[in-house]
Amino acid sequence: MEPNLVHFGYVVSLDYKNPYLNPYEEFQRLKTHPALRDTFEGGKCISYGARALNEGGYFAIPKISVRGGLLVGCAAGFLNVAKIKGTHNAMKSGMVAAESLYKRYVDEGTIKEVEISEYEANLKDSEVYKEMYRTRNFKGGFNYTLWGGLTHGFVSSLLKGKEPWNIHYNHKNDAETTGTKDKYKPIEYPKKDGVLTFDLLENLTRSGTNHNHNQPSHLKIKPGMEDVPLKSYEKHGAPETRFCPAKVYEFVSDEKGEVKL
Repeated sequence: MEPNLVHFGYVVSLDYKNPYLNPYEEFQRLKTHPALRDTFEGGKCISYGARALNEGGYFAIPKISVRGGLLVGCAAGFLNVAKIKGTHNAMKSGMVAAESLYKRYVDEGTIKEVEISEYEANLKDSEVYKEMYRTRNFKGGFNYTLWGGLTHGFVSSLLKGKEPWNIHYNHKNDAETTGTKDKYKPIEYPKKDGVLTFDLLENLTRSGTNHNHNQPSHLKIKPGMEDVPLKSYEKHGAPETRFCPAKVYEFVSDEKGEVKL
């Protein structure tokens, strides 16, 4: 059936323990699995893309209104993690934000330098928060192993979020779960064949991104934190050189042979 297109994606949560794990390489290796390989053989890769997902869910939603600003869409984390869908919530939260701003302007004649606090209340009455609440325990379920999370996710989907319990995460941020390099061995990934699996730089040419090689760096290390990248290199083996889907981070050696970011 035309046009015979396959849109295939792979999501890796950044709370994995092995610092040598490479999400991109895991994605390439997955395509060689016997259950999936036949789907791609004989085809041609025409595009590639990657993005970060706000997978925190309901319990990670921050304060969404401040003086002079509102958080909408993925900026507020309105992704339905169970379905890996968030465009509809992004659109709806933007609509609620606009309606809240308009009403305040009509009532008071200005929205300059004020906090539209009613935006949060209005959003909680919308389908956005209701949907987020129904899937609130999905991510937390994976505190209890992969199969535990999948089983709980299935049960939660049947109950449509009406389970009488809440499961919070067992860590505050993903960095806390990253293991030290001395406890793990580097992962040897298969060599790319250029047909089914591809080198990252080759796939980047299919992403449609375009940057000037001499443009100013948009990655800045905050003052007083200059030693953090080197600590990452020494303690964790520089996982940032692997988890970035565009290979943005790189450690190089200076004239003295010492490693730097």
